[in-house]
Amino acid sequence: MTGSLLGCQPNKETPESENVVQIDEHETHEHEEHEGEGHDEHDHEEHEGHDHAEHASNSTPFSCEPTATIGVSYHDDTTPQTVHLLIDGIEYDLTATSDSDASTEKTIYTSDIGLDNTHGIIWQVNGDKATLRNKTLGSNVAIEEEEVLFNCQKS
Repeated sequence: MTGSLLGCQPNKETPESENVVQIDEHETHEHEEHEGEGHDEHDHEEHEGHDHAEHASNSTPFSCEPTATIGVSYHDDTTPQTVHLLIDGIEYDLTATSDSDASTEKTIYTSDIGLDNTHGIIWQVNGDKATLRNKTLGSNVAIEEEEVLFNCQKS
């Protein structure tokens, strides 16, 4: 049995430069187009169907130290109560905890999605004042021991 394996042999006449794999320019374009938008670090699929402009127009601005303005939209008509915080153009959905006390105007909202990938956030409201804190994930750290990110006052 005689056969030829010539079909499997590399073509010696083809210059090396033609064997180089071309990089898809579309991939590079996508990354450049979305660079700096801030959505790479958070999963915002849960926000589909939300009208961010509606929340922004119905929100109450809070002036915070260090320098920030946070738009806050409370939703007390649902159970559990929720709040939407608009921070640097990104919306965060938080849910009221059982530690909240409507009679004293003290309400605590939490989310496992925070300003970075390693923490959630806590929005602790007391009348016209509020505190935004980091939330340590997977731990029972007391709220008062969590790192304060912003001290805020209703504008």
